[in-house]
Amino acid sequence: MATLVFYLEDGTTLNHTLDEGTTTIGRHPDSVVVLEFPSVSGHHAVIELSEQGCFISDLKSSNGTHVNGVAVEEAQLNDGDRIGFGDVQAVFASGDAPPVIYVPEPEVKAAEAPPPVLKTNYRQPPPKRNPAVRRVSGYPDSGGGGCGTAIVVIGLFIAAMLVGLYMRHYKETEGGNFFEDMTGKLGGSLPKIKIENTIEK
Repeated sequence: MATLVFYLEDGTTLNHTLDEGTTTIGRHPDSVVVLEFPSVSGHHAVIELSEQGCFISDLKSSNGTHVNGVAVEEAQLNDGDRIGFGDVQAVFASGDAPPVIYVPEPEVKAAEAPPPVLKTNYRQPPPKRNPAVRRVSGYPDSGGGGCGTAIVVIGLFIAAMLVGLYMRHYKETEGGNFFEDMTGKLGGSLPKIKIENTIEK
């Protein structure tokens, strides 16, 4: 007398004695062995028991029928063979069901770790300062100093221009003094005004 021992997810077992002939297995209520599990197809597999032996055939199920971890369309069952109907595991015993049969749990692949997230902002946040500490700057107060900066820049520009004129004048006149020559020219170009004091007689 052959026996099929099902090991269910809740840790319980289901023993089914195989009669000579055909035993249908599936989720559909018209199956001889009804397995109401999502991984089991409505008409999943059929087992034929005869004098020639015990044979299992897959009925084109969605998740396949496996014997000792190998997907099969048809195979002969031997004592101790492990059978998988989708995720439901069973063991075939050619006689009565053994008291304890070890069925290794199906290997579950660990979830792959998500890829590391690349940082797109490498700027560090500004350090936090203690509001009780007063910050003292070594520079003078430059509040409203935009105008002062402009004046300094203009002054530097004028000074550079005068130096340039001085050097050019010095070179062209072979040692002449630019400022003295400019003063002389400006003084000579001024119109002379004669002031006479007339006294009426």
